[in-house]
Amino acid sequence: MPTMGIQESIDILKRAQEIDSEIHRFQQEIDSIPEILRHLTEEFDKEKARWNQLESDLKQTQLRQREKEKQLLEKEELIKKYDVQLMQVKTNKEYSALQQEMASLKADNSMIEDQILAILDEVDRIQTSFREEKTRLGEAERTLQEKKKELGERSEKLKADLDSLKQKRTEILSQVPPDTRHLYDKIIQKKEGLALVHAEGESCGACRIRIRPQVLNELKLKEALVVCENCSRILYVD
Repeated sequence: MPTMGIQESIDILKRAQEIDSEIHRFQQEIDSIPEILRHLTEEFDKEKARWNQLESDLKQTQLRQREKEKQLLEKEELIKKYDVQLMQVKTNKEYSALQQEMASLKADNSMIEDQILAILDEVDRIQTSFREEKTRLGEAERTLQEKKKELGERSEKLKADLDSLKQKRTEILSQVPPDTRHLYDKIIQKKEGLALVHAEGESCGACRIRIRPQVLNELKLKEALVVCENCSRILYVD
């Protein structure tokens, strides 16, 4: 069986590298999916937290409203009680004292009524924000579920494509000598999909470092694989 020439090996490695570039791109996309999902989930959780806070604010404000209404009712009942007592007192001093107490209670009630009106305005504002946030939360949840489904399907497709590419890669690399395949595999793992680079003029096409004349001569002779002395990638010339 004739020995495979360097140029033939280079041509096969070029095809392998095209596939490895795709493999690298697909794997990066697969690896990015969990981060995308984490970000989407965080955004949804923030939306839900805003909704929960508004719900809590609404409950607390409505509780304040009920407490004020209770205070108002208690004072109104007390005014009615004093009003009845006014008909029963026997001295001007007692009558005057009850009137003053009733006046004080009515003043308190007026202030409480103003507070209740202010609280009602606040309740209306929070309820409006609560409804709007609930709508946004529903939309955010639908978007999250759709994205989860979409990304899940995309991930499955990428994995299937990746398996197919890896099988094709194995078939292609089986055509080169074991030592060449081993060297290529070692470099491709470290260089993220770029193990083979064209020498541009007298420089490495990847790291741009100038190639020494002796190395450049070896490259042109095509008697053995030549690697860049700086970035360790396999060099080739046309």
